[in-house]
Amino acid sequence: MAHKELDEALIQEQDKAKPTNLSSIQQDKPISSKRRLFYIILIIVSLLAIFLIPFLFTGVPSEKAEYKDYIEKVGYGGILLMGIIGSAAPIWPLPGSWAVAIAAAIGLNPIFLALAAGFGEPIGELAGYSLGYGGAGQLPTHKWKRYKQIQNWMRRRGGITIFIVSAIPNFLVKLATTAAGSLHYPLWKFFIYCWAGKTLKSLGFAYVGYFFGEWVLNRFGITL
Repeated sequence: MAHKELDEALIQEQDKAKPTNLSSIQQDKPISSKRRLFYIILIIVSLLAIFLIPFLFTGVPSEKAEYKDYIEKVGYGGILLMGIIGSAAPIWPLPGSWAVAIAAAIGLNPIFLALAAGFGEPIGELAGYSLGYGGAGQLPTHKWKRYKQIQNWMRRRGGITIFIVSAIPNFLVKLATTAAGSLHYPLWKFFIYCWAGKTLKSLGFAYVGYFFGEWVLNRFGITL
């Protein structure tokens, strides 16, 4: 009887000594139907952004000098769509925020341009957010330099982090949006901070085009 009690005590001690991986427990937790629906919606929005590519590729100029006529044709709606596509799948041939600068340089309203691009780009960033949201445990984050650092920033100051990386042109925005999704940062907060940063950035590019239009156009070999 004494041996049996001793064996049970040893088993209990071994169970206590086993490390508990909280992250694994959280990752293995089944996704609720509400979260599953939420994730599906994000995927649909991301795919919609990608499917818009053929629409804008129709008539897209192959030469930089032809950007002026193209932007005049697509107008503010085209700038909004370019913002979505450029953020969701950055393979768009017209340089992202520079499209806003060119549009302002040829006479479009800088404020309307900033609002259009500022609203479109956060929608496109949902692609990265949904990637992190649905694949937090499967992404090869150990191979991504600075990802852990940005993820820590998101844990401490999520809103400020999203705003800063959105307001300043940089490559870290993709890592930040993915980290936001992996941490299940509230979508409405993510969108608001991203919108604020993207709008501020777009406004800056718009006024560069507005005040330094000749320099911007010359940079792309465009003549009025």
